[in-house]
Amino acid sequence: MPSRTHSPVATGLEHLLYPSPLYYDFLTSPERVREFYPVDFRDGAAAARSAASRAYPAERRAAVASVMKRQATELGTDASAAIAKFEKKDTLAVVAGQQPGLFGGPLYTVYKALTCVHLARRVEEASGRPTVPVFWVASDDHDFDEVRKAWITDGAGGEPVLLEYAAEGPHASFSRIKVGDAIEPVLAKLGDVLGDAPDVGAVMQRLRDAYAPGRTWAEAFARFMAGVVGPLGMIVFDPADAEAKRIALPVFEREVELGGRSAAAARDRGEALARRGYHAQIARAGNELNLFWHGGVEREAVRVDGDGSFRAAGGQRWTRQELLDAIRARPEDASPGVLLRPLVEDHLLPTAAYVGGPAEVAYWAQVYALYPLFDMAPPAIAPRAGATLLEPKVARTLNKFHLPWESLSGDVEVVIRESLRAILPEQFRDVFEEERAKWAAGFRKIEEQVLAFDPSLKPAVITAHGRVEREIETLEKKLLHVWKRRQEESVQQIRRARSHLFPHGELQERVACYAGFASRHGSWLTERLMEALQDPGAHELVSLGGSS
Repeated sequence: MPSRTHSPVATGLEHLLYPSPLYYDFLTSPERVREFYPVDFRDGAAAARSAASRAYPAERRAAVASVMKRQATELGTDASAAIAKFEKKDTLAVVAGQQPGLFGGPLYTVYKALTCVHLARRVEEASGRPTVPVFWVASDDHDFDEVRKAWITDGAGGEPVLLEYAAEGPHASFSRIKVGDAIEPVLAKLGDVLGDAPDVGAVMQRLRDAYAPGRTWAEAFARFMAGVVGPLGMIVFDPADAEAKRIALPVFEREVELGGRSAAAARDRGEALARRGYHAQIARAGNELNLFWHGGVEREAVRVDGDGSFRAAGGQRWTRQELLDAIRARPEDASPGVLLRPLVEDHLLPTAAYVGGPAEVAYWAQVYALYPLFDMAPPAIAPRAGATLLEPKVARTLNKFHLPWESLSGDVEVVIRESLRAILPEQFRDVFEEERAKWAAGFRKIEEQVLAFDPSLKPAVITAHGRVEREIETLEKKLLHVWKRRQEESVQQIRRARSHLFPHGELQERVACYAGFASRHGSWLTERLMEALQDPGAHELVSLGGSS
C-alpha cells in the first residue's frame, strides 16, 4: 500500500507539500477558513446542491454537449458514453484544468485528472445525481515559456533531461499558437532519452500524432491528454472554442458591466486574507477587467480608466457600449483572466467541484468573492491528490541504506554523511563511541577536582571540554571523508535516488513529465495511479514494482 503523508510535523516536507499557511489550514483546519471557502469538497451532497441551485437551462446543456461532441471527433477520441451522460438533464460536473504543457506537462497534470475522476464518483454517490469528470484545457492562457519545456527522467535516478521547444510564441492564447517544425528535433531527442523502454513505441506514436506541426498548442495537448484520461470516462474540453465563447457571452457582458467591481472584490478579499495572517494569491488594484482581448496577434489585458472607459494594453480604447458591441460581434476574441475563468466554467458546465493544486486553492479564496456579483452559486474547490513515484532501482537504494523517502527532501549531504556513518566498519564506530564515553567519564572526574579546588576555573573547564570535543569531531569527519571517497558508488546511488524523488529539490510531480514514466510502465501506470490517488489533498508514495 502507498504511504500517506498528511502532517508536516511527521514528515518534514511542509515546505514542499504545504506551500502556504492558507493551504495548510484549508486541508487540516477547514473551519478556520470557512469564510473564504463556503462550500466544502468533503461534503459531496452539499457541493451538488450548490451546483443544482445554479441556473443551467436545457438549451445551454444541449449547446455545450454539441461542442463536446465536435471536439471529441476532432481529437479522435470516443467520448460518446460520457457525453451522453452529460446530456441528461440532472447531470453535474467535476472539473480539473491545466495549462497545455509540452508532452502532457508535469506529472501533477495527470494527478489532477485522476483526482477529478474519483471525486466525480463520490459526488454522484453522495448526491444520487449523475456526475461526469471534465478536463478543462486552459487554452486561453498565454505564458508560453511556462509550457514549452518538459523534464524527462530515466527511472534509475539520472538527472532529468530538459526538452525545450525553442520557438518563441507570441503573447497569444495557446489556442492560437501553432506547433511548428521546431517540434521535430524535440521529439527526436525524446526518443533518444526514452531509449528502449518497454512502451516507448506506443508513447512516441501518440506524441507524434498529437504534436504534429500545424496543430495548435492547445489541441496537441488535448489530443495527448484525451488518450490518457478519455478511457476513464473523462471529457476533454477546450473553452477557447468559438462556439463555447458564444455560449459564455453573458459572463463577458457582465464583467464589462461591472466596470472593475470584480477586481475590487478580489482586492478586498485579498486584504481580508492578509488581516487573518494569510496571503493574497492574486494582486488587484480594482481598475482591471478580468478579461483579455485579442485585437490582433497579442492577448491584451483590459483596464478601466477613471472616466469609465476601457483601455487595452496595446492602446485600443472603448466606451462601455463599444466594448460590449465588440465582444458581441467577436466573442471568440474575448479571453477570461484567472479570476473570471471559474465563472465562465460554471456558466458552461454544471460544476459541483473544481480540482486544483495549492496555488489554485489559494486564489479561489479570492474567486469566491466574485460569485455574488454574477448571481451564481459557487462550486467547491478540492485539492488534487499528489504522488511521488518510486521506481524499483531507487527502491533498492532506499532499502540498502534504510532511508525513508522523505529524508531526501532536505540536504542530501547530511543524508549521505549519516548513511555512510551507519555502514562504517564496526570497529571504527565502536572505537569512537567507547573512547568518547571513556573520555567523557574521565573528564567529569577532572572537572570535579578542578572546580572543587577553584570554582572560578569553570569557564576554562568548559573551553577545554569544547576544544577536545571539536577535535574528536574533526577527526571523525576526516575519517568519514576518506570513507566517503572509498564509498563513491554508494554516494552516487544516494544522489541518484534524491534526483529521482526530488529533482532539483522540488516534488517529483512538479518537474518530471508523465511521458517518461508511461514509456516504462505503459497503461498499467494509469491503473496504478487510479488505485493510489483516491484522497484529495493526500500525497502518496507509489511503488512501481520491486521492493519498496
